[in-house]
Amino acid sequence: MSVVRDMLRMSPLGAGEEVPPLSLTADEGTWVKIRDFKGSLNVVLVFFRSESAETEGYLRAIEEIRGSLEDMDTSVFAVNTAPTDRLRDLRAHLRVGFYFLYDPLALTARAFGVSRRVRPLCKDAVYIIGKDQQVLLASDEHVDPQQILSTIARSEGQDVPVAGAATPDKAEDSSFTRDPGKGPTKVADIDSVKAEELLTADDSPYILVDVRTKSEFDADHSVHATHIPVDELPHRYRELRQTDHLVFVCQGGDRSAAASEFMTSIGAFEIYNVVEGMSSWMGPRQATPVEEQ
Repeated sequence: MSVVRDMLRMSPLGAGEEVPPLSLTADEGTWVKIRDFKGSLNVVLVFFRSESAETEGYLRAIEEIRGSLEDMDTSVFAVNTAPTDRLRDLRAHLRVGFYFLYDPLALTARAFGVSRRVRPLCKDAVYIIGKDQQVLLASDEHVDPQQILSTIARSEGQDVPVAGAATPDKAEDSSFTRDPGKGPTKVADIDSVKAEELLTADDSPYILVDVRTKSEFDADHSVHATHIPVDELPHRYRELRQTDHLVFVCQGGDRSAAASEFMTSIGAFEIYNVVEGMSSWMGPRQATPVEEQ
């Protein structure tokens, strides 16, 4: 019944209400589920109706505050009904780092009460969702970026940053960058030697996550590895008890790259992908004892 109610919503969702389900495809193919952010990240959703000059200017303004938002554990997404290839082209044109989400038939916009009544299009709107999945701010127009910063800062108990202020600590780390034409990467490719250095350093904060199948993992894996298959990661990553400082490995590097990109899509930072994976792992290995398989 709640799903039907959300689908038929005509009035905008209000502050203090629980956010409805959101499960959309990002322009780069990542599947984004709002429930995956619960307890760890705030979310800013920018719905936009058209690709007007005004909209482009607003999205660029949001990009200018993205660093400050990330510093306050907040991810940003733009939402529109255009297909993913068009959204990808638009994001490359605007040179922004946050994902654009494809909302077919404006079904998610309808659940938030910000869809057009006649044509299945999004209205211009902004929603800020807290870590508890409650709406912190709901607006049926594109609000000033400084108001977004203020709302998040109050929620996090922090001083309000100034829109456009630099965040040099992250900007100076050249290993982690965002290519505006390809989306948020924040992933550094490393070999197994570098991975061992990260994992065995004194007081290392890093966790090695092996995303292969159970049979692959049981047969042979690093002594440092925690096992979460790549297709289970969106539902199990909280078991790691951290989203930053993760090293992903698979057999050849492709699945671990996908896992790395998923983590960055939910706001993770300092994520490493082991190229060539376990096929060229130089560190100590072990097999899972038969009684534990």
